[in-house]
Amino acid sequence: MCNSREENGMILIRKVGRELAAWLIAVGLIFLLVQPGRAEEPASGQEQGGNDVTKVVATESVDLYDMAQVPRKIRKVVFRAANYGRRGGFEKAVALLEDHLQAHPDQDHYLVQMHLAQNLDDSGAADDAYDHYQQALVMEPRLDRAWFGLADAAYELERFEIAGDAFQAGYDHSPERPVEVLYFAGASYLLAEKPATALPIFEDLTSGRFGVPRIKWYQGLVAAAVKAAQPAKAEPRIAEMLDRYPDDPEAWYLNYQYHASARDFQSAAVALAIVGYLRPLIEGENQQLGDLYSVIHVPHLASQNYAAGIGDDGTSEEFERLVSSLVAAHELDEALLVLNRALAKESTPRLWSLLGDIHYLRKDYPEASKAFSTLTELDGESGRAWLMLGYCALEMGQKDEALENLARASTYEDQSDMAQLLMQRAMRM
Repeated sequence: MCNSREENGMILIRKVGRELAAWLIAVGLIFLLVQPGRAEEPASGQEQGGNDVTKVVATESVDLYDMAQVPRKIRKVVFRAANYGRRGGFEKAVALLEDHLQAHPDQDHYLVQMHLAQNLDDSGAADDAYDHYQQALVMEPRLDRAWFGLADAAYELERFEIAGDAFQAGYDHSPERPVEVLYFAGASYLLAEKPATALPIFEDLTSGRFGVPRIKWYQGLVAAAVKAAQPAKAEPRIAEMLDRYPDDPEAWYLNYQYHASARDFQSAAVALAIVGYLRPLIEGENQQLGDLYSVIHVPHLASQNYAAGIGDDGTSEEFERLVSSLVAAHELDEALLVLNRALAKESTPRLWSLLGDIHYLRKDYPEASKAFSTLTELDGESGRAWLMLGYCALEMGQKDEALENLARASTYEDQSDMAQLLMQRAMRM
């Protein structure tokens, strides 16, 4: 009989399950304001993954792990290695099996190779484990647990396409056909930048053939469809997902990500707003919703979300976005309050420029002039600051000061034409 690890081949992919799920959520689905890339087209007849182990679909039902069918001397060494492995003695198991192969090369067996690979993997030697899993599969291509082990080792070595191939082969040869393995295969292909290979796997997973699809399967589908430049393939499944999970914020968050990746910012804003009704948005999500409202020209809502997204350690850039949206919404008093709060934390040229602009819009020219003067102290090469100082001086009837500031502004290419026109106006004062 086999040890407990053999009895459940799925334990071989324990690391992969955790890490791929985290990758899909935290990395693979970051699409906001990003154009999808071109799809890669696999060459016709090209073998996927470069796996040098031939994949043969099982044509008969055979218990490949039946120790009664194994020669006695091989069975004995496998039992001893299994006992070491159960007690955490992986190095002892490796030494035992390697000594056996060296002393009795004629007594090699696919179970010897698989046990050797398993214990090498558990002792941290993924490279050597990879080689021995392959050797086991050369000897017995139907060995599903060796395929799972090869997938695990390939993933650890960042050979993601081979990991995907191995997961798929393990699923094909496994009597249980564990559906989670298909998810791992698709996610491995995504990590390998093979979205066109991953896409049909996630389409199958979300078809309903395996029961009610899980949200992470839809996440994989969206990632594959967008990366393969075939977003239309995900759209009907997204609608089905919302029907199945109407109250799940993660379903709506995925809906937001899908529409943002498709640059349908209005639908993305609606979806992310619904996420906010189902659970509190975190600071970064409030900023994203503010960005979406800004893009679709709803500054009042943008300012509300920017304000909600700024914590105690808000950056100057976050304050700038909030103030800009408040100005666009004609909420100048609120913008001034936010600017004073921001400047108390950090004095930046951009914040002083915004302060000057707001005072100018309020026709408070003395305060605007003070703000633009401070800007010139922080950035003496700001042509716009000198131009706005000239504007303020004109409005306050200060001819000589206006001419001096406008003359300085005229030395900058972007402000030269306007400064010349204003200087003519000042000369007529």
